[in-house]
Amino acid sequence: MSRLVNGLGQARDEAVDVRNEVLEPYRADGFAVRIEAAADHALALEALDRSGLTLMSVHPPVDQSPEDALVWVPYEKVADFSRRIQEFTQNTPTGTPKQAGLVANMERVQRALFKHLWQEDEPLPPMDERRWWELWFDPRIAESDPVATLRELGAENQWPVAEVALAVGERLIGHVHASGDELQALLGTNACPVEIRRPTFAQELHAVDRSFQHALVDDLVERVEAAAPDAPTVCVLDTGVSQEHPLLKPSLHGRAHSAVPLHTAADRHGHGTEMAGIALFGDLAPALESQGPVVLTHGLESVKILDGVTGSAASPRTYAETTANAVAAAEIEAVSAGPPRARVFSMAVTNQSGDGTDGTPTLWSAALDALAAGTDVEAHDDRIELIGAPDPDASRLIVVSAGNIRGLEPQQIRTPEGHLDHLTMCDLSRIEEPAQAHNVLTVGAFTELTGVPEDPSFAGFRPLAESGQLSPFSRTSVALTGKPVVKPDIVMEGGNLLVDPGETLLTPHDVVSVTTTGKDFFRQVSSANATSSATAQAARLAALAHATYPGLTPEAVRGLLVHEARWTPDMTGPGLHTSTGRPRLAKKELMKQVIRRYGWGVPTTERVLSSAANAVTLIVQSQLVPFQKVPSGGVRLAELHLHELPWPLEQLQALGAATVELRVTLSYFIEPNPGRRGMQGKYSYASHRLRFAIRAPGESVDGFERRITAQAEAESDTPAHAKAFEGGKNWLVGPQGRNQGSLHSDIWMGSAADLADCGVLAVHPSGGWWKNNNRTDRVGRPVRYALLISLTTEEVETDLYTPIANKIGVPVLGAPEVHSEISTSLPVQTEIGW
Repeated sequence: MSRLVNGLGQARDEAVDVRNEVLEPYRADGFAVRIEAAADHALALEALDRSGLTLMSVHPPVDQSPEDALVWVPYEKVADFSRRIQEFTQNTPTGTPKQAGLVANMERVQRALFKHLWQEDEPLPPMDERRWWELWFDPRIAESDPVATLRELGAENQWPVAEVALAVGERLIGHVHASGDELQALLGTNACPVEIRRPTFAQELHAVDRSFQHALVDDLVERVEAAAPDAPTVCVLDTGVSQEHPLLKPSLHGRAHSAVPLHTAADRHGHGTEMAGIALFGDLAPALESQGPVVLTHGLESVKILDGVTGSAASPRTYAETTANAVAAAEIEAVSAGPPRARVFSMAVTNQSGDGTDGTPTLWSAALDALAAGTDVEAHDDRIELIGAPDPDASRLIVVSAGNIRGLEPQQIRTPEGHLDHLTMCDLSRIEEPAQAHNVLTVGAFTELTGVPEDPSFAGFRPLAESGQLSPFSRTSVALTGKPVVKPDIVMEGGNLLVDPGETLLTPHDVVSVTTTGKDFFRQVSSANATSSATAQAARLAALAHATYPGLTPEAVRGLLVHEARWTPDMTGPGLHTSTGRPRLAKKELMKQVIRRYGWGVPTTERVLSSAANAVTLIVQSQLVPFQKVPSGGVRLAELHLHELPWPLEQLQALGAATVELRVTLSYFIEPNPGRRGMQGKYSYASHRLRFAIRAPGESVDGFERRITAQAEAESDTPAHAKAFEGGKNWLVGPQGRNQGSLHSDIWMGSAADLADCGVLAVHPSGGWWKNNNRTDRVGRPVRYALLISLTTEEVETDLYTPIANKIGVPVLGAPEVHSEISTSLPVQTEIGW
């Protein structure tokens, strides 16, 4: 223990020396120490965040490096901390060492240096190099505003400081341009950061133009009927929009704005106009080539967040700031324009620096999670704040791209046998920030565009990707296996590449791209590809769902697109069950080879907007209170919802051993806690977690309730007594695989007779930082969720829709194709408090 005590004392002495070099108004009241764990052991993080100490951040163990934590120690607490360490050499009356919960796994204590605060996987940049840094502050470790102090120190030392800071959850984030050597002085001030990260600033995008086809556009303009001004909209966050484009202007209704200071909403680069065309029409080619009317049910909005300028040398703009500003701009305009309308935000913009994200939350991804959950956006002169508790009635559906592979060359994807294999490259290319955000709908790209131009110069060319495969542009989370991020959620058309006869060249072409609108008057038709195109298509599909089912929440629409997505045969490969159409893969391999690459597949307009007689989808939209106070002052889980499913029992029992498929999707939004102090317990990223489970065949309702209650209280996804059914062979993914993020989907497949005996599905909470942090302003707050349930028979002509519709009172419009309003509640719903 003397080693730890001496290390603490030396850290204090070194900190005092640094503090004495700081001007009096800015001197810190404490210092940061780095505590290293013993090999193969974990530190008691929650214990380090008590008794006046403040846990700043945590580095998990990597390779041969053990876990370490950075802790803020006020000078007045040094003696007490030292005493507690020394008490470890004494025993309690029961014979165990005193302070064991705090000290047992500590190996080393030292003063935290600038390099210890660095949070990125990449090496710390040269300390003598002047650059922009992203500084995360914890207001608890200083009485004064650390961002204000940073500005004052910046002015004195001639460090440019970004004009706008961001407040997300319990963190303040500022940006400063200086060398690491200069910023080391901050560790002795009351503006000591708790984390240091590499900032991501808005960057320019480029688009590919195609030749105009003026006559076709003029003809289509005459046939388009725009939606009413109060119809649902897709709000495109991109490079702006060409407001005078004849195909876009009637649907914009003047709703074009800019979140880029001193710039108009005009589109100089074209990418935003291309995304707007896809968000409104989808692939424009069918509309251009048709002769009949084109009736639109949703409109457009545009907010410019990119203009090819990363920001002035004095104050760059972070993606998080720009996105928050853009959301505020769209919503302020909507309030002034009249009654609220459903809106889908579409952002085909990612951070292109580095090799994708490692899945860890960032400022940008956390800001999107907060915005999606319904956090208010408040703009000040010097900061953008995401403030207050999330409001379910203000939740937002945000659709983002998974990110693109750029500059792909044949030598990068050639196998040892000489074949071109783009899938391996896609699997090695990690999704890009902010695609790891929990609450967004992340979209990757697949392709069915495999045509070759008729131009003789393309003789002998072939498409790189086969129809139904992943687009060569799309990134995945395959390389993040073992991480909690499972993205994309779905895939949409993203185009292809053509391979020359000698397999030495990969080239894009209009024929293997999506047709859309162009920014220039003389080039009104363009093409787009990659995950940008896919994202805009997904946002359009979400807007169509809002228009068709106006009662659906953003959570439900997000869940609906995932629920109605399907894999193509090429996505699941040769390991496909011929009788069921689902992959013949072990659960872990399914996650790696299919879901982390394709999400849940491709949703189509037909599936999202209609229900066939032998495949019916029901939606429950509800809310529950996840946590409640107990008399002792603690917090425990509050509610369990049991939903009785309106199965057509006679029809299922008549089917007997025939195979049926039950598909379940649970969608909700969490409030983020983005500081890097670990991702479990008190430091969980998610405010709350929800889970679903179904009653096993032969299990009583009381027994089912007891089982789920035990599972929820244990905050475990696979308690031993539930493995036989919840984790068994009937579920395609199982609880361990599906319970990531805030969108959970799975497929149960078995006999109709077994399913007829289930009939009850539970939704229950399972921990989160609202509970573990004992947040009095969050405990007792209800949260909203959407539960989607589909029942399908395969190769059996049994009408399941009609008896279900009759049972819940939905009118039957006809068979075999039945189009109906999705039910927003099931006939029986009980809420049971623990």
